[in-house]
Amino acid sequence: MSIFRRRKTAIAFVDYEYWYYTYQNFYSIDTDPLAWRKELEKEFDLRDVMIFGDFSEPSISSQLPKLRTVTNTIVETGNTDSHRKKDMTDFIMLDYIYQTVNHRKNVDAIIIFTGDGHFQSVVKYINQTLRKTVVVYGIKGSFSRQLQLAAAKVVTLPAEDVLQKSYSNMIIENFARIANNPNVVPTFRTVVSAVSQKNNVPEDSIRDALQKLIEDGYVCQKVQPMRSRQGMRNVKIVVPVWDKMIRDGYWES
Repeated sequence: MSIFRRRKTAIAFVDYEYWYYTYQNFYSIDTDPLAWRKELEKEFDLRDVMIFGDFSEPSISSQLPKLRTVTNTIVETGNTDSHRKKDMTDFIMLDYIYQTVNHRKNVDAIIIFTGDGHFQSVVKYINQTLRKTVVVYGIKGSFSRQLQLAAAKVVTLPAEDVLQKSYSNMIIENFARIANNPNVVPTFRTVVSAVSQKNNVPEDSIRDALQKLIEDGYVCQKVQPMRSRQGMRNVKIVVPVWDKMIRDGYWES
């Protein structure tokens, strides 16, 4: 008898419009579908990943090369009626899910990436009628409570470490931009404000990320004398420790 547990076979369905635009609008971060697939493969024997979306807009169409590293099953849902684009994506994705679960009965689990409450009926059908596992991925702040209650397992993204890394990168890129500008005085407050405004991210999130960079030794604080109209005064500035960032892979020189 084998000591290895067989992984459940699974098929994943992804509403990529939801993933892409919610990440952009809520968190100002990019998606990483390849990393997401690799995480799934640790638990499941993935038979297919189906990605759905209207890719007619330039910003989301630029994602296609990245998506093709994840799967060959990309379903374009665009249509000429601009008011019904999102409804069409949901409708087409639901149709694919129903057809798949009724024709591919040897699949153990269904993975659905959407936050839309319209999907709770299909989730209940797969769980209760077909007796298959349903895992639903959704995004914090845009995830139907009814849909979560219908699923056997719920995963909410983005993970805190992903957010922390993205916000840290924003701060580091800001340091790189101002590195040769003697007119910029990088205090803790001015860096937080500049990064927050440029990336449309709440100041609290950037403040926490900058504090973590300081605690981890990637940014240091030092007092620098500066001339002002009132004479010389000491200002506490924040300074990137480039050698440590480069050594630990945070930045490429």
